Amino acid sequence: MKKESILGAFSQTARLAPRAQRQILDVYTTLALVSLCSMCGYYTACRFPFITSFGMILPLGLLGLVCAVLFMAPTQQNLSVRRLLVWTIGWISGVVIQPGIIQFMNSGEAHIVYAALGISVALFVSFGVAVMSSTQAQTVYAVGAVIFAMSALSWVSLLNYIYPTPVLSNMSLMVGLSGPCLSAVVHTSNMIERAAQNVDIDPVVSALGFFSDLVQMFVHLVALLSNDRQRKEEEERRNKRSGRRCYPKSKATSW
Repeated sequence: MKKESILGAFSQTARLAPRAQRQILDVYTTLALVSLCSMCGYYTACRFPFITSFGMILPLGLLGLVCAVLFMAPTQQNLSVRRLLVWTIGWISGVVIQPGIIQFMNSGEAHIVYAALGISVALFVSFGVAVMSSTQAQTVYAVGAVIFAMSALSWVSLLNYIYPTPVLSNMSLMVGLSGPCLSAVVHTSNMIERAAQNVDIDPVVSALGFFSDLVQMFVHLVALLSNDRQRKEEEERRNKRSGRRCYPKSKATSW
């Protein structure tokens, strides 16, 4: 089975030429390698304290590498160099987000990180499959509906700032989560449209955009799950202070 035949089962990619399908597969392959480099960066940061040693040098270097990839002319001659740069971006990203993740690990809440990682990957894959399986008109209508819902709920962030409550905080995070989800849908749709028009797809820039969406999904999901955990713990503390305790059931005793 040819590699491009994998995409032949989807309605939007079945009509693409084999060359365009190979380019789309190249984008997702590059994205998978960038994500793998990010995991390697996280693992390396757990063994060596890069953040404490270099401080702000790593975030600034990450910003400089992103600008270099975006402003470098995409040619076949510098494709290998740009792949190396985007892999380095993935590695540094894993190093930079490691301090925030390790806090959950040390507090015994590693399940939050694993759940957020699994949900973010599932969301990204499901949105990509949904776009490829739908017609272009259906995708445009869906994007318009999501944009309308986000604009209608944008006042939630303002209300949460004025009247901070757990419910409004979670709703604000949900609105923020819909941003990278919508961005992933738009990026996938634009990539397929460019491939349909026989326009060359740059695998490096496209993979970098998808990686940014994936990281934003992960961060918002960690915040959502962490808020839910803190809310449950706060309810348990309030119940203990008010004297409402749950006593375990005991067997009946005879007098």
